[in-house]
Amino acid sequence: MTTGAVQTIWAELLVGTLADAGVTTCVISPGSRSTPLVSALAADGRFALPTIVDERAAAFYALGVARATGATVALVCTSGSAAAHYYPALVEASQADVPLVAITSDRPPELQHCGASQTIDQVGMYGSFVRAAFDVGAPVGGEHALRALRRTVVQAIAAARGPRPGPVQLEVPLRKPLEPAVPSTDDERALAAFARELRGAIRIPSPKLVADPEAVAALAARIADEPRGVIVAGAMPVGFSHATALELARRTGYPLLAEASSQLRFAPRDGVAAIDRFDLVLAAKLAPEPALVIRLGAEPVAAAWPGAFPAAERWILAEAEWLDPDSRAANVIVGDVAATLQALHGEPRADRAFARAWLDAEHRAAAAIEHASALHPKNEVDALRAALGATPPGTLVQLGNSLPIRVVDHACTGGDRRVISQRGAAGIDGHVASATGATSAGPVLLVIGDVAFAHDLGALLVARQAHAPLAIVVIDNAGGRIFGGLPVAAHAPADSFERHWLAAPGVDPVAVAAALGVRATRAEAPSAIASAVAAALATPGPTIIHAPVSPTGARDVRASALHALRSS
Repeated sequence: MTTGAVQTIWAELLVGTLADAGVTTCVISPGSRSTPLVSALAADGRFALPTIVDERAAAFYALGVARATGATVALVCTSGSAAAHYYPALVEASQADVPLVAITSDRPPELQHCGASQTIDQVGMYGSFVRAAFDVGAPVGGEHALRALRRTVVQAIAAARGPRPGPVQLEVPLRKPLEPAVPSTDDERALAAFARELRGAIRIPSPKLVADPEAVAALAARIADEPRGVIVAGAMPVGFSHATALELARRTGYPLLAEASSQLRFAPRDGVAAIDRFDLVLAAKLAPEPALVIRLGAEPVAAAWPGAFPAAERWILAEAEWLDPDSRAANVIVGDVAATLQALHGEPRADRAFARAWLDAEHRAAAAIEHASALHPKNEVDALRAALGATPPGTLVQLGNSLPIRVVDHACTGGDRRVISQRGAAGIDGHVASATGATSAGPVLLVIGDVAFAHDLGALLVARQAHAPLAIVVIDNAGGRIFGGLPVAAHAPADSFERHWLAAPGVDPVAVAAALGVRATRAEAPSAIASAVAAALATPGPTIIHAPVSPTGARDVRASALHALRSS
């Protein structure tokens, strides 16, 4: 049997198994060594096949599709350094439990470790950041080899889906000739027929971890005995079912401190004591200390959260891994969080005075932020409030790290929105590409800073592939202003701090967008930002909205609000 025919059968079976298992999107980055795989993908007909030249952007795009839809997404690249460009997005996918299958084409074994062109050692290249890594071996004829290939692809998809979802790698060594070849001998036709017999729909469930019933019962008993508790919610997946968390908050009367990325901030919350400005409430010490803290999901980003409630008994509910960065939890219950919340039966003794004190603190913090934002024109608070206020119900909102995700928690609430955040590794990279991928699930509002925008400029080429309206609001405060609130701002020499920490990009987003064929506009006033966002989300494709703000606006508003609260 010829190499070309066997390799074609092999590639078609690998690709067909992905489709049989329900994978419907595969992001392609062009190259020569991946030719057999790309040919098979194109011929199969069951895939969406976005083609993105830059592998780094391609991986973030795939991350966005998977994060927004909950589906397992595949990627295919050529050999050499191409696979290394996947690394940042795979790190984020690993930390955030997002299922991806990275199919990295490779040279065959005889070209390894001998200086062959475009050849690197891919074995173990992603380290612990993948749930599993499989070298499928170079294509060979034989029924057992084909059965093993199909089994390996199924194993990879299963590992990506759980019980802790995340990225996996399939390393696929391929030999020349790389072009598809039609079976031409009896043996080749028999092998192709056998490969077809292996095909058929495969159901690979997404397994969930189930919390220990005794631990759940112990928490239920603590809730029943403790009327002075709070529920604190950090980042949760877009698909998190918020009904069980909100029902617990209603039943217990516990104040709910939910950040934007928890999926509990922008949801119907009738009957819930929602404390949305909890960063200010905690920083100004406006509310009584709880005796019990139930934390859902990741660590909150609020500046005042670290060190909060040192005397409280803390329980953490986590989906699939131990989440306790300050090492103060009395217990961490690992398992499907929605199911765990639903299992917390019992009638708690609500302390209405405790809840009222927290709600009074929330009202004071809300008034303080309104007053402070009026003192400091052109601030991020007003810009973000305008942008989110203009989004229709059901819009996906992706918030950039550093300031945007924190500022939203000071000022924005209400509505019906799901929030995407890249809080796995909490980097500023890849936001434009991942938001473009997220448009697979519908219109997206992306709010990022000027540094994050500059970091992902190349992805504006990808943004032109958006499946739905994509409004990209660039909050331009002339650099990485998050560092202005850190001790380094007071200790580093001014010129050094300006150059090495703030690192203002000096990029005009409108001019860059125009050069790359993307719609763009400049909007300085909140009303202009709101109008621009509304128009962008009503128009197919991407729109850049450049929103210049005061360089120190976010810090000034928070400082003024805290001063007013501490002085009153």
